[in-house]
Amino acid sequence: MGILAVNNGQELLVEINGQGRTLRLSCIQAPRLQQQPWAKTAKEALAKEATIGSQWQFQLRARDVHGRLVGTLKRGDRDLVEPLLREGQVFAYDGFLGCCDDLPYTAWQSEARARGVGIWSVQNGMTRPWDLRERTPVEKQLAP
Repeated sequence: MGILAVNNGQELLVEINGQGRTLRLSCIQAPRLQQQPWAKTAKEALAKEATIGSQWQFQLRARDVHGRLVGTLKRGDRDLVEPLLREGQVFAYDGFLGCCDDLPYTAWQSEARARGVGIWSVQNGMTRPWDLRERTPVEKQLAP
């Protein structure tokens, strides 16, 4: 599958069989838009790895409530999100999937946390995006 666009730090527009489809990367959570500059740097880090036109192998893990494909992207043995987790750009998150134990994401995140890089450099810690989402009224979550 080919990369068409990077929507944010966890979501891509990809081409599958000649059609554009939204793909949410599984088992990670990028900072939310209001968590600047971290949301911007997560998107930039993903765009650096998933360059427009680059080809990746897709493994479907689920479909979410929004109809998006949820899965991993690999090129050979290289997982697309490895550098994002190792550099502290995104959080490892099994949230709605609950089936991420087979992936090394928490280990990669632990490395970044131990080094205090990216989101792990925030003094007094950063609110987890899923906690922020739970505190945001539904009407604001649905607003464009």
